[in-house]
Amino acid sequence: MVKRIINSEDISMAEALRILEEKVSNSGINEEIVNNTLDYLRKFSKVNPDKARELVSELMKRFGLARLTAIQVVNVLPQTAEELRILLGSEKREFTDKDIEDMLNLLRNVNQS
Repeated sequence: MVKRIINSEDISMAEALRILEEKVSNSGINEEIVNNTLDYLRKFSKVNPDKARELVSELMKRFGLARLTAIQVVNVLPQTAEELRILLGSEKREFTDKDIEDMLNLLRNVNQS
């Protein structure tokens, strides 16, 4: 059976985990690739899906990040300015030290809530 992609959207690992868990629980899929993917997502997802979506939106709105960059920042949740600057390397603009500190504070608040 051939399936077509009707639409697609870039999502965080936390959102992917929620979607995959729902699909597995609704369909009873028990394949190795699915189980390995679930294990990976459970191990490396750092925030809940709703918070991840909110954070991506906030990073895009406040700092003008591209969606993919914002998703990567949320997936990694960098702890230092150096880590964050590496993730921001694909952006077309430079970020001030204040921008970086504000982003890190936003990310730290997520870890504390």
